[in-house]
Amino acid sequence: MTIAARLSPTPDHPGIGLSGLIPDPRARTAVFLAGLGVSLWVTASGLPRHTGIAALAALALAGAAWLMLAAVNNGPLVPAAVAVMGTAGGVIAITDQYGLIFAGVAAASAAVTFGPLTAAVLTAASPAAFAVTAAVQGMFPGRLLEAATVCLAGMVAGVSRRAVIQRARQAALIATARQRAEVASQQAMLATERIRLGRELHDVLAHTLGALSIQLTALDTLARNDGTGREELLTQIERSHQLVGAGLDEARQAVRALREDTTPLAGQLERLCALHSAGLEVSGTPRQIRAEARLALYRAAQEALTNAARHSAGAEVSVRLAFGSGEVTVSVLNSRPRPAAHSRSSGAGGGYGLRGMRERVLQAGGQLQAGPADDGGWQVTARIPA
Repeated sequence: MTIAARLSPTPDHPGIGLSGLIPDPRARTAVFLAGLGVSLWVTASGLPRHTGIAALAALALAGAAWLMLAAVNNGPLVPAAVAVMGTAGGVIAITDQYGLIFAGVAAASAAVTFGPLTAAVLTAASPAAFAVTAAVQGMFPGRLLEAATVCLAGMVAGVSRRAVIQRARQAALIATARQRAEVASQQAMLATERIRLGRELHDVLAHTLGALSIQLTALDTLARNDGTGREELLTQIERSHQLVGAGLDEARQAVRALREDTTPLAGQLERLCALHSAGLEVSGTPRQIRAEARLALYRAAQEALTNAARHSAGAEVSVRLAFGSGEVTVSVLNSRPRPAAHSRSSGAGGGYGLRGMRERVLQAGGQLQAGPADDGGWQVTARIPA
């Protein structure tokens, strides 16, 4: 550690005068030592020529205590240095009024470093030493009033400086807390975004693979049927290609953040219904709705269509999109399936199921209902304020 670092006022014991206002440690140390040197020189020049040992020893102790205040960080040496400086300053002031400089610096140091009670006790050492010394030498009261006034002024200055330091520290703590909160918020947003994108990719892949499994099952059935024509097989193979292409397209949209997708909901549902051979009916005046609501309605329709194809193969499926005055509704209705209809993939796992649909719609502020329809089929209805 350098001499400047050891002698510079520490954060726990900042400078009292001009040195405390200088941020650079070396410059602050230079001003601090210059102030000490000037104080020692002025005080020494004011002492009588035939000054006793007591006054010279007190001046040396005062200078040593001044340096100690800058060199120590914490512990019992700090109050000891303040008490020694104040006492020495009181003794010097008997023969030299400039000794009050050390008394004032000691009082200010006590007020800056310690609480009111401790500071008052340490500050009282200087007037007490002056009074005792003056009484012993038969010079009481002498400059006792001046000593008390200087110590009181030093305390007032120190208290004011302590308040400024505490406010600065509090402001730094608040700024640090805010910065940490911002970092935590950004990390939470990033985690939420990752979860959202992961969920979107999961839903896209689950829907695509589920629909493709159903399509391949139908294709396998046709291939095993001797009466199936070549054109019909080619049609089913082309449909499988369309499902794969649509899945890849949706996966790309999810990676590019589907929330920013501005494709109208009616257009998205039209493409989806075409893949599932379902009818689409749009009522009301179409309008742009918020991304979260649009995505939740689309995913609900997507899962409902996949479930209809899986569990009600051969049934007629229709989708209705209604733009109301305060909400948008998507309903998926499939009729009662034919008794002979059967899909070998009916036991395959779904994309995210009825529970996932409901959770997504609820997160968007809406409601979802699913249950048997009047004609024996199944109906899923999602409503979201928009």
